[in-house]
Amino acid sequence: MRINNKIAMSSLICMIGMGVMIGSAQAADAPDWLGGELKKPLSETRIGITVLYPGSNAYQAKYAETAESYTKELGLDATVMDPQGDPATQFNQLQDMISQNLDVIVLWPTSQNALIPAVRQAARAGIPVITSNSPIGEAGRRYIAAHTGPDDCAQAEQAAEMLGDSLNGEGNIVVVEGTPGYTVSILRKNCFLDKMEDAYPKIKILASQTAEWNREKAQTVMETFLTKFGDEIDGVYAFDDGMGLGVISALQGRGMKPGDVKVVTCNLFGEGWDAIKSGWETGSNKQSAEDDAILAIQTAVKIANGIAVPSQSQIETPKIQAYNVDQFERPSW
Repeated sequence: MRINNKIAMSSLICMIGMGVMIGSAQAADAPDWLGGELKKPLSETRIGITVLYPGSNAYQAKYAETAESYTKELGLDATVMDPQGDPATQFNQLQDMISQNLDVIVLWPTSQNALIPAVRQAARAGIPVITSNSPIGEAGRRYIAAHTGPDDCAQAEQAAEMLGDSLNGEGNIVVVEGTPGYTVSILRKNCFLDKMEDAYPKIKILASQTAEWNREKAQTVMETFLTKFGDEIDGVYAFDDGMGLGVISALQGRGMKPGDVKVVTCNLFGEGWDAIKSGWETGSNKQSAEDDAILAIQTAVKIANGIAVPSQSQIETPKIQAYNVDQFERPSW
C-alpha cells in the first residue's frame, strides 16, 4: 500500500509538472501583440475568413494572400474563402462557419445589409464576428464584436482636398464610383461630396458613374466621359486606385499629357505610385492590404482569447502626392 502511494504521488507530481510545462508552452506561444494569455494553442484556434472578391482587383488579392500566409505563420486553424462578390454565396459561407462552431469569424462583407441575418445567427450562437475593411449596415452592428480597416470617410475627404487644391478651387470634374450600395462606396462618395461642397463650392461635378471597382470598366467609363465632355474635364476622382489607373489609360489613349487632367484616388496601388512619380496621378492615400488583413486577424485572435479590443481599430491612411511619394514604399499590389 505504501508503495502504491509512492507511485501515485510520483504520478501526481509528474502530471503537475506536465501541466506546468503545457501552460508555459502556451504562454510562450502567445505573440507580443496579444496583450494577454492564450486560452488554448493557436493551432487549436479555429478562424473562418471570407474576403469580398479577391479576383476583382490587386488590393483584395493581396489581402487574401496575406490572410492565407499570416494565419499559416501564426499556426492558426484557418480557412480563407472567396464569395466572388456575391452576397448569397457569402451568406452560405457564414452559415457553414456557424455550423462548424468556429471560434471567430472575419468578414469582409459583400453587402451592407444582406448578411445581417447570418451575422445575427453567428452572434446568437456565441461566435464573434469581426468585420474587416468595410462596415456592415447600421442595423447589424449590434451583432459585431469589432470592426477593423481604413477610415473611408477620411480618405474621401483627403481626396477632395488634394483635387480641390490642385485645381485652385475651380473647375469641372467627373467621378468614377465603386459598386452602388456597398458601404465603402457610400462613404467614399458622400464624404467626398460634403467636403467638396463645403470647401470648394466653385468646383462642378459634370457626371458620376460606377465602374464597380474594375480597372477595365473604369477606362470605358472615362472614355465615355471624354467623348461627352472633352476638354471641359479638369479633374477626376476615382474611388480606388485600380479604377484611377483605368482613368489614366483612357487619358493616355486620347493623347493627353501628364497633368492635363488631375486624377485623384483612394487606396494607392503600386502602379499608382509610379503614376504619381511620372505626373499622371495627382494624389492618393496609403492603404496597406497587408496591414488591413493582419489587423483583422490579430483582432480576431484577441477576441477568441477573451482579450478586450476597441470597437473600431483603424489602419493609417496618410496622403501621398509628388512631394512626399518617395517617403512611402511602393505598394506590392
